[in-house]
Amino acid sequence: MSKFSFSQNLLFDHVYFDKVNDIPDNNLWEENKRCIDEGLLVIGSGLNGDFIVVNLHTLRVGYVFHDEIWEDEDAIVRENYINLNWSIGQFYYNALTMKKFPVDGFQAEEYIDQM
Repeated sequence: MSKFSFSQNLLFDHVYFDKVNDIPDNNLWEENKRCIDEGLLVIGSGLNGDFIVVNLHTLRVGYVFHDEIWEDEDAIVRENYINLNWSIGQFYYNALTMKKFPVDGFQAEEYIDQM
């Protein structure tokens, strides 16, 4: 992963990990700044474009519904955040090994509800 994560996005089945060198710039896009302002670092995207984020307070990974954040400037980021409570390593390991891995925010909500 370290060999390639600096030169290209990495695809883990149906989810992407952004190029490490692109993460700072990606979080400064106007639409994405709202996530970082809430302590959620965008590190990739799900199948439908939902943000994969790391909560900078807990270091746990989840999704943010990108449609809500991009289309409604009054949308509250934390209300659109689904915490899977996995580390970054667990998230990407699960992406490769779980049969019903949640590939976007909607599936993450379903997964959490089933827990």
